[in-house]
Order: sequence, then C-alpha cells, then structure tokens
Amino acid sequence: MAASEVQPTHHTVAVRGLALHYLDWGNPGAPPLVLIHGLSSSAAAWQRVAQHFVPDFHVIALDQRGHGDSPWVAPEGYDTDSYVADLEGFVDALGLERFVLVGHSMGGHHTLAYSARHPERVRCAVVNDIPPALDRNEEATTERFPGGRHPVFASIEAWMDAERPTQPFTPEAILRFSAETRLKAVEGGLTPRYDPNASIHWRPLDLWHEARTITRPVLLLRGGRSSVLDAATLQRMDMEIEPARSITLEKSGHNTFFDMEAEFIHVVSDFIAAHATGAPEDAEATRA
Repeated sequence: MAASEVQPTHHTVAVRGLALHYLDWGNPGAPPLVLIHGLSSSAAAWQRVAQHFVPDFHVIALDQRGHGDSPWVAPEGYDTDSYVADLEGFVDALGLERFVLVGHSMGGHHTLAYSARHPERVRCAVVNDIPPALDRNEEATTERFPGGRHPVFASIEAWMDAERPTQPFTPEAILRFSAETRLKAVEGGLTPRYDPNASIHWRPLDLWHEARTITRPVLLLRGGRSSVLDAATLQRMDMEIEPARSITLEKSGHNTFFDMEAEFIHVVSDFIAAHATGAPEDAEATRA
C-alpha cells in the first residue's frame, strides 16, 4: 500500500490553553493507537507507518508543543512534565480511555513517563531509540541556531544534502518525504517548521526511577547504528523495566521507522498484536 493511499484529517483541540494540532487517519470505533513524534519532527512524520495500522486501529498522531502546527511556547515550557501534561490533556479531550502508545525519540521519552504515570490508560507502549535520561549540551545545540533562528534552505535538495551526514541509512525517497513533512516555505526558500527553542531548551527529566515502575508491556527499539541509545543502556532498560522487551534493528540509525521501515512495522505489529488486549491489572499480576 502506498503512503499516499490513506490521508489523515487535520484537527485542533484546546489543551492547557494551547490549540494542539493532531492528525487522524480515521477508523473510529477501532482500538486507538496514539503516535508521538521526536524532537524537530511532527505528526506528519508517521504517515508511512500510520497507513499500515489504519485497518485495525484508530490512528492518531499529535503535534507536540513547538512542533508541526501546534503553538510555540516560552523556552521554559519545553520540559518533560509540560509535554506529558499536554499528552494527558490531549487523550482526555479526545475521550481515549485505553490506547496503544508509540513514541519516537523525544516522544519515546514522554511515552516512558506517561506509561509509568498512567498504567490504567496504556494497553501497551513502544519506545523508539531513547534512554530514560540524556545529557544535553545546550551550548552545542545553541550553536546550530545562529541568532536563535533556523537556516533557510534554497530547496528541498539543499536540506537533504545537509541532513545526509546525520541520516546515512535513510533511503533517498524517505529522506525526501521527511523534508516534505518538516519544512515550510519562507522568504528566500524553506526552513524547518519547529521552534528552535524546543531543541535548544528541551529539558528532559531523568526518568530511570519512573521507568522502573512501568507495569504495562513495553517494546524498546534501538537502531544498531544509533548515536542516541547505545547497546549497554538498552540492555539495562530491558533488565530494569520488568515488563519490557527489546529489539535492535541493526542496519538502522536513530530513525528506525525511516531506515528500516518494513522491519519496524513488522516488529511493532507483532508486539501490539500480542499485547494490545488484556486489562491493565494483567501486568500487575505478572509482577506480583
């Protein structure tokens, strides 16, 4: 099935004073599946994945604050608790009682926190290529945004040329797709759609303690060539988060659902099929 065959509808919902934007691929009445993108990305990045799950799930993807078509906020508003509170308000506003939660990178970090705090809502979770705690170098990040602004690219090809060194395992067609979802037209060319402050000032909590309290099934994914999550940390996560299982997609970098799309969909589909049913108390009984 081509990625263009199933297109989402665009919506906004008022959450904590913000008009958060989200995409809905339809199939209401089916079990909900909520997708959370990574830092500098947007809900649209999930298009190629979402269309595979629409036959069986009501697929929804949120633009997190400062990303996509959701509002930008003050620099101090890009912290774990604010992002997770947005997710809490979002699923409440949509009336999602229980759902599958899938998060990539920063979205995976927030998925860990939400799953720990709300086991009664999460059927199962997938966390893609992110550790529970990160050491962020704000000074180095700031250097990527001279004057606190994004660079302007003359064309999609210029952006792709700049991205290839950091995404060497992403197929050309998917890198172009990524450009189309991440860039917007401005005077002089194209520029990324997200707030630079979301990258500069993202303040992730150390979630190791909370992650150890997760009781719902969680799949931990890692790209074998990732510079974000190393093999030793993944093994530690697998050992210390009792219901967790882990898989490494060896020929992928950080963006596993881009670099090894078919394999990502296969392992996530199998995991969800095995764990998306069953009551939250099942995991508690397993831990007892």
